[in-house]
Amino acid sequence: MGTALLQRGGCFLLCLSLLLLGCWAELGSGLEFPGAEGQWTRFPKWNACCESEMSFQLKTRSARGLVLYFDDEGFCDFLELILTRGGRLQLSFSIFCAEPATLLADTPVNDGAWHSVRIRRQFRNTTLFIDQVEAKWVEVKSKRRDMTVFSGLFVGGLPPELRAAALKLTLASVREREPFKGWIRDVRVNSSQALPVDSGEVKLDDEPSNSGGGSPCEAGEEGEGGVCLNGGVCSVVDDQAVCDCSRTGFRGKDCSQGKADEARAPGASAGRGAGRQGEAGPGRCMGPACSGECSK
Repeated sequence: MGTALLQRGGCFLLCLSLLLLGCWAELGSGLEFPGAEGQWTRFPKWNACCESEMSFQLKTRSARGLVLYFDDEGFCDFLELILTRGGRLQLSFSIFCAEPATLLADTPVNDGAWHSVRIRRQFRNTTLFIDQVEAKWVEVKSKRRDMTVFSGLFVGGLPPELRAAALKLTLASVREREPFKGWIRDVRVNSSQALPVDSGEVKLDDEPSNSGGGSPCEAGEEGEGGVCLNGGVCSVVDDQAVCDCSRTGFRGKDCSQGKADEARAPGASAGRGAGRQGEAGPGRCMGPACSGECSK
């Protein structure tokens, strides 16, 4: 009788846990990463040895941070995805202790908006997709084509005990990476929902809050359409909006200054104004041809 009750109780707890996890997946809740030291989330091992892919959605304002990492626990193989160089995603991986292969995305993703990220593994090749628009791939020059994976899939940071155990990390420099700050949701492996196993200093957030009142790149109170004008590209650096005007033909902090403004420069305006005043009103005649005062 007692054994049967225990079994029923265990089944009840298991079903309750699965129900809660199912609700988490159904609601599309995001994981909020505060960017604190010691934060981390571990998902089940992604067996990325041969042909496989994983995806997630990301929202951040930070220009740097560790997004995800996994390895073979201190031997040769690893894969790392970080934010760097003004909020762009950089992917690095190695197989069989070969020289790591690295690719850097062109599009910054630290604009405070949600972005879709997908990683496709195909033996020696790895492809990074961003928002179904940008796709880059890179190949590692390895004698072995299959990647070995032993660790779980770490997202947003590494557990303190793992950071302290250098021999258990294949890529030693990953310990020095800044923790990710922002939100991650809808983690999938081969199109199936992946649920976190455990975590530290990370909270579940149904609707990511925005204590700053919106992304610095979003439109102002009057709804102008964005901080950067005339097609300028906005990115966030240290929680500040920065406009890239290099491809617009305009300049200035918000890409609002161009040739039209140069034509209206104070010096040019003064010159045109003086000419108009001379034509429209009285004045003095200047020059060798003048024999007297100018007529009104």
